[in-house]
Amino acid sequence: MTPRVRAELRRPGGFTERSMRVVLDSATLPRDQAAQLARLIEEIDLTRVGAEIGAASEADLTRYQLAVECGGRQWRGTVAEPCVPTELRPLLRFLTSEPFT
Repeated sequence: MTPRVRAELRRPGGFTERSMRVVLDSATLPRDQAAQLARLIEEIDLTRVGAEIGAASEADLTRYQLAVECGGRQWRGTVAEPCVPTELRPLLRFLTSEPFT
């Protein structure tokens, strides 16, 4: 049985982007999407990923505020392009894809 997972992504509106908020919970998603979300989150080593990643002084960078819950583990942080860790990119792509956005 796959553990319940939850992911929340916020992208504040910047100079050229509109703001976005996506909240996905495996308990409410179709089975295939829930399994994909769980797999993506389980592949991330949340103990290794820092909470603030990116250049704080660059106002034009795309920033993502991300909160992840999985099996009692929680991670919350802000990442910014181009410094998004490789292991977070698949989850960000999933969260920002249709039909979630």
